[in-house]
Amino acid sequence: GEYYHHRYGLDFRSARFPGIISATMPGGGTTDYAVQVFYDAIETGHHECFLSSETRLPMMYISDCIHSVIQMMECPEEKLTQRTYNIQAFSFTPAEIFAEIQKHVPLTVEYKIDPIREKIASTWPQVLEDTQARIDWDWNPKYTLENMVPYMLDKVRDQLKKEIILPVDFEEI
Repeated sequence: GEYYHHRYGLDFRSARFPGIISATMPGGGTTDYAVQVFYDAIETGHHECFLSSETRLPMMYISDCIHSVIQMMECPEEKLTQRTYNIQAFSFTPAEIFAEIQKHVPLTVEYKIDPIREKIASTWPQVLEDTQARIDWDWNPKYTLENMVPYMLDKVRDQLKKEIILPVDFEEI
């Protein structure tokens, strides 16, 4: 992207995202525990976690993800100092998200560490350094772990009622 921008003037823009959290059923990836735990908390009150309690990974709620893309694409080209940006909202460990959920609903947790997923997670950064996005186009996430958890609990409850909902409210963006 940098090469084509400098060589041919192409307005190339790309983003590197952390794990994205939404009320959509997870598919089994390494960061999917952070969605599955909401379903488990509501349905059974028990979650089996495949990562260590202290494995810290960067995450972001889907509304912030969508908003960041729109914000980056609407940024005047002359304000961009690079062509690829890291973007994140917050980082947490399984223990931290479980504790936050337990403030709202009963939840017990059992750690059954999957060595393959734990090994994958250990190679990822704990934080995506996104200072340049914050400087160049004023990136600032709306959601924190603390204000996302009650919102996600409501969204997952809606999903479980079989209501047709979007994983994001576009009015928020």
